Amino acid sequence: MSFLTSILKSVRPLIPDSAREWGAREYFNHRYKTLGTMTTLQIDSANKKATLDLELKGETQPLKVTINRYELTAVGNKTFIEIKELQTSREWINVLAGQFVKGKKFEVPEMVKALL
Repeated sequence: MSFLTSILKSVRPLIPDSAREWGAREYFNHRYKTLGTMTTLQIDSANKKATLDLELKGETQPLKVTINRYELTAVGNKTFIEIKELQTSREWINVLAGQFVKGKKFEVPEMVKALL
């Protein structure tokens, strides 16, 4: 665990949701900058919901994504996220998400895990 991650983990309860959202959005934008930009992210950790807007390269309109239910699980030192319910503003992406995202577990990067 990096020094920064351990600091984030220890102060996590003191960090407001808006700061967590900013950190997760910045991580995404750095990691996936070749795809586009996440312009907004709102996380409701109490109800396990999130909404986000993506401005994807080659698209004329932003993509709206609503995660109506997600679940975090820990296995050993790793944390996984499973998207239970997902809806987007593009029907074809809804179909793909149903096949490749819903019900699948994805490992949460250490830096992001410290913010959740």
